[in-house]
Amino acid sequence: MQKKQNRLWITMSKVLLAILFLVCGCAIYLLFRSKSLNIYQWCSVLGLSNTIDTLRYSVQDWNVSEFVKFSLPDGLYCASYILMIDAIWHDEKGTIKNIIISLVPFVTISSEVLQYFGLVKGTFDIYDLICYAIPPLIYMTQQRYE
Repeated sequence: MQKKQNRLWITMSKVLLAILFLVCGCAIYLLFRSKSLNIYQWCSVLGLSNTIDTLRYSVQDWNVSEFVKFSLPDGLYCASYILMIDAIWHDEKGTIKNIIISLVPFVTISSEVLQYFGLVKGTFDIYDLICYAIPPLIYMTQQRYE
């Protein structure tokens, strides 16, 4: 019984951390990025435009680095995905779980590398690449010690 409770606690912790990372990444976008991003349209549909405008106004004098504005959310989203998939597939130890967990990191890292070579539209950013790479590296390292 204790082992089941521990597994449940670990799973719930991963879900909550995944949600926290997702919310933090979205908050950075909403507070500090251009209002031309799709997330603003989604918030408008939800009737949140005035609230977001008020929050943006309240932080307009904050000096937030380019890294926090543009790269950190990428790492937060990637980590959120990995944690959520790991929580959903918590009892699975096989190849399928690893493939599913690897999908987003693989696509994002590949996209960034292909941007470097001009094969994908966008601007290559080494900090984006690092932020995409860190969550799967941490996950793989952690898996070795479980």
